[in-house]
Amino acid sequence: MALRAAIPFARSLTLYTNLQRRFGLGYGGVGPAPPQWLAFLAEMEPLRTPEQRLDWTRSFYLTAPDDLPPADQRSFGCFRCDPPDVAGVLRIHFSNRDSADDVGPLSRAKTPRRLAELKTMFAFVRETWPRTRTVQGRSWLYNLDAYRRLFPPAYGDSRAPPAGRVGLGGTSSWGQFLDHREAVKPDLRAAFLHNIEAIDVEAPWRAFPLPALGATAPIALFYDFYAV
Repeated sequence: MALRAAIPFARSLTLYTNLQRRFGLGYGGVGPAPPQWLAFLAEMEPLRTPEQRLDWTRSFYLTAPDDLPPADQRSFGCFRCDPPDVAGVLRIHFSNRDSADDVGPLSRAKTPRRLAELKTMFAFVRETWPRTRTVQGRSWLYNLDAYRRLFPPAYGDSRAPPAGRVGLGGTSSWGQFLDHREAVKPDLRAAFLHNIEAIDVEAPWRAFPLPALGATAPIALFYDFYAV
């Protein structure tokens, strides 16, 4: 991306990877860059080989803070939500926090756990933010029936490519490459490496095999679905 978009290599790391988030240093390109991130970039800039860059990234990761959600987010097992915005829109998120028994968090056997987490989360929302009107999400996960079945059918059915740009600083796109053991999925890796040969620098998110999809539905459907 640095070569094709004619931008500095360090800038491409900020805009087109989720390393800053993985290092627990916030989202790339949002607000002033933390000193730790600038120090990482300064050491990375003169390195020229993939091996050197990988070694430095690994070394830095070992000393980086934990990747914690923003302070205003609320966590419920594998799910998190932001406080609703001024329009009453609640944004929800998912992360793998349940790989027990060597089974992924979206396996059918764990569906009752995930539904219980969502029931608790939406009970909290109803009690804490009664003016919430709408639920929104954006993730590659909406391509999966295993994820959509956790929500009201109308929410999953609403999935569609976002109208605007897709940020690459989080896991809404990058998360698809890791299985529940944090190992890289070889088929998706191969598809991505093939796609980036002809990447569109104006829309790099289109190179990802599973597109990040947006979903939205009225909050009332969730209250009914989880009986809260």
